[in-house]
Amino acid sequence: MDQTISTSRLKLILITKAERGSSEFAWLHEIYSNEQATWWSINGRSKSIEDTERMAQGSLPASEEGKEETKSYRILYAVHTAHDETTSDVVNSQAQSLESETISTELIGLVSLKSTNSSSLALPEHLTIPADAAATTLTVDLAYMFLPAAWGKGYATETLEAVFEGCRRARSFWTPYSKVYVRAIVNEENPASMRVMHKTEMIEKGVYVWTGQPVFLAGKWVERSSLHIYGMHLLE
Repeated sequence: MDQTISTSRLKLILITKAERGSSEFAWLHEIYSNEQATWWSINGRSKSIEDTERMAQGSLPASEEGKEETKSYRILYAVHTAHDETTSDVVNSQAQSLESETISTELIGLVSLKSTNSSSLALPEHLTIPADAAATTLTVDLAYMFLPAAWGKGYATETLEAVFEGCRRARSFWTPYSKVYVRAIVNEENPASMRVMHKTEMIEKGVYVWTGQPVFLAGKWVERSSLHIYGMHLLE
């Protein structure tokens, strides 16, 4: 995958490791510890450095030492706004101007793709890919979270479009798979994310009614949720 992906307004930086004291860890902790950014995360909000380390382990590429028997495909980008800052310096008595351009960045969110496994939500066939295609197609879950200051500005849509294109460029990353399917699961009480899905290439497949043990989500305990399922082929 590309180490950085740039758009007209954003700079996405690939995170492959995040050790305590690093910039990458600070980025993760800033997002994971924000209650509003994690409002729709079933992992909840990080309340400590240890929480952030645990949550990061679920998104960062698996280490060689802890390598899973079945390869796990994981992509995690930190999303920053990128601003051009131009400064002018007065040079000598003739007041000639020299301009120097710098780029300042500000963290606004995270976006991740992670291959599904036995712990992922199992969906009926009509909401995903056909069973006969599943053996040769890698399915990945899409997730993202943004700080409140970045909401309502089109950053999520811009981020997803950039990441999807990056995934298509990086065909070798997905070896041995030649087909990759991305899915997104959006709670019906999260209309903002549903709008984002409709602005991208994602196709709404239908609604899945989940029931199970209580989980704390969006400020309350829930045992039943209507989930809008979206998906598309990144590679086929």
